[in-house]
Amino acid sequence: MVSAGLLDATVQGLITGAVIAGGALGLSLIYDIAEVPNFAHGDMITVGAYLALVFNNPAAIPFLPAFGSVPFALAAVLGVALAGGLGAAYELAIFRKFRHRDADLITMVIVSLGLALVLRNAVLFLVGSKNIQYRTQSVVTTDFDFLLTRGGVTVVTTQRRAGELVTTGEWGYPWWLVVAGLLAAVGVGYAIFALYREEEDFTTVYLVPPRILGAAGSVATVLLVGAFVRLGPQGTDYVLGTRIGLNVKHITILAVVVAAMFVLNVLLKTTDLGRAMRATADNTDLAEVRGVDADRVQLVVWVVAAMLAALAGILTGWFATNLTPNMGFALLLPIFAAVILGGISSPYGAVAGAMIIGLSMDVGVYLIPGSSTYRVAIAFVILIGVLLVRPDGIWGDV
Repeated sequence: MVSAGLLDATVQGLITGAVIAGGALGLSLIYDIAEVPNFAHGDMITVGAYLALVFNNPAAIPFLPAFGSVPFALAAVLGVALAGGLGAAYELAIFRKFRHRDADLITMVIVSLGLALVLRNAVLFLVGSKNIQYRTQSVVTTDFDFLLTRGGVTVVTTQRRAGELVTTGEWGYPWWLVVAGLLAAVGVGYAIFALYREEEDFTTVYLVPPRILGAAGSVATVLLVGAFVRLGPQGTDYVLGTRIGLNVKHITILAVVVAAMFVLNVLLKTTDLGRAMRATADNTDLAEVRGVDADRVQLVVWVVAAMLAALAGILTGWFATNLTPNMGFALLLPIFAAVILGGISSPYGAVAGAMIIGLSMDVGVYLIPGSSTYRVAIAFVILIGVLLVRPDGIWGDV
């Protein structure tokens, strides 16, 4: 029987990284523009998850009257919208007042810690400490067994139905096709990268940087070849085998985070508001001289960051299958690590840093048996190692 191995740990690391990336996007925005290392961001992740629960599973919240639930997707949208309103409230009531008094960094950190305690204890008081779940449809995980034989690679897909493992598909790729597909992927990726780099000058602003487009082109080529060029099984007498488990939940989380990253980058790079946000991040005083309403920019930043935090919380609760009052706080250190590792000034950097943190956590646990307790510590070892080589993070400003 084939068991999960390094490849599955890598895939799970990417999913973990996507969950972390949802929180890292909002924290990066606040850190870069508002210049506040917001320690309440983790607890805002928790609050956002519970706001969606209010609409999706109100019976799980003791003080709420009995009323009907709404589908999970709609509850997620409503929860994100409410979180944006909450972000506006604590910006106007708390952070703006301290900012107008020219509070120093330490004061703002203490204020954010105080807000974190208020949010966390509010959840504990109103909901309690028990684990709660969203009301969602169960998802079926498909296991992909990759068997490396002398003739090529055989793929066998299985699902567990009624307690039994059922084979749902079997196909293969001879070695010549594997090599040809990989070479084609490298060629397509490099061609896309080179095409976009040819048009670059000092005024070029990329919605998607050439290296991201190139990597996406390579991955898309591999997936297209794998999906549409399927030959017969290449045998089951394998030399090496591994298993990957995937379901709709995993793919949805990755897609939502990638979409959020792209939308945020479009906002920052193509809109007047985005340009005002970037100008404020560079020099607030100079931006105000040029007519930028810094208070309006700060309000938008806190609203967007709160909405992204809520999105991260909802994805986390769905991915982990339960909600707890400490779920956001547990993610705070990996999120900070992702933001610092990726480089503060770019959504792509935040996501890239989150992916590295997620991979180091899950792959590290696989490579070092019995190290699950030290998942976050492993990630911070990677963080320190990378920062010794690239102090500004792996991405920088793109």
